[in-house]
Amino acid sequence: MDRALADGTVSRDMARSTYFRKPFPRVALGQDRPFTMEVRARAAGLVHERAVVAGVAAAALHRAQVAPLDPTVDLVVDVAGVREAAGLRRRRLTLTPDEITRVGRTRVTTPARTAYDLARWSPRGEAVVVLDALFRATGLDLDAVRAVLAAHPDDRDRTAVEPALAWVDARSPGPTASRCRVALLARDFPVPLVEQELCGARGSVATLALAWPETRTGLARHRGAETAARELGWEVLERPDLGLDGIDHLAARLERLTERWDPPRMLARPKSWWQLPLPPDPDGWYDGGRSRLVPRPR
Repeated sequence: MDRALADGTVSRDMARSTYFRKPFPRVALGQDRPFTMEVRARAAGLVHERAVVAGVAAAALHRAQVAPLDPTVDLVVDVAGVREAAGLRRRRLTLTPDEITRVGRTRVTTPARTAYDLARWSPRGEAVVVLDALFRATGLDLDAVRAVLAAHPDDRDRTAVEPALAWVDARSPGPTASRCRVALLARDFPVPLVEQELCGARGSVATLALAWPETRTGLARHRGAETAARELGWEVLERPDLGLDGIDHLAARLERLTERWDPPRMLARPKSWWQLPLPPDPDGWYDGGRSRLVPRPR
């Protein structure tokens, strides 16, 4: 805003008018412009020429399509005179030159540094939702984030990074699916395979949003999968929306399905024929060529 006033682009009367909103000190936006997370991030980057956008706002600039629970913009500024404001949180940390890039005119942390900070700053479940989107949008890999972790051995909360990375899956199709998966992981379910086609000898019979091949269990996003999957030895629940409504009921149903392969429960019964599901053969087929999982194209 100061530059616009100085060069005459905006008059002082215009600056005082209701045409502009002022999200941060010395920054103004037109009232008709949608105030998305990406716009917030770009506006925060104008607070100071040496400011670097970080965290969830940086993920938005890297095209991670997530509406965060907390829209506050994290800003790294290594100079005095920049204070926190409503919607703006100042972070005091040291960034190396290779951890800073530009998106347009905005200085922002690199995708790897962004992922590292998200894993430290956000609760694990919400961090994974944003990380899924960030990995999907940028093609980021886990080793790049671990390299940042190794480069900062004295940072606070760095122990939260590996647990968050253990739950990340870039194949997740969107935030709703990520939140469903995270909710199940938080209830001690094993880490599932994401976005798989369940196939028999004649081709695909079900599209599974989540699959647990060790127990031949899955979660489908379309109707009609349950019967076809059962013919291949799989138990599949149908949940088209993958929302969090009724997640406890869903978890209980999945738990009942996985209990059929629970060794303590089953071994207590005199069933000499019983055995755990075998791992796939070298070609990826389960149960002697009865079924296989094929990752869906991204």
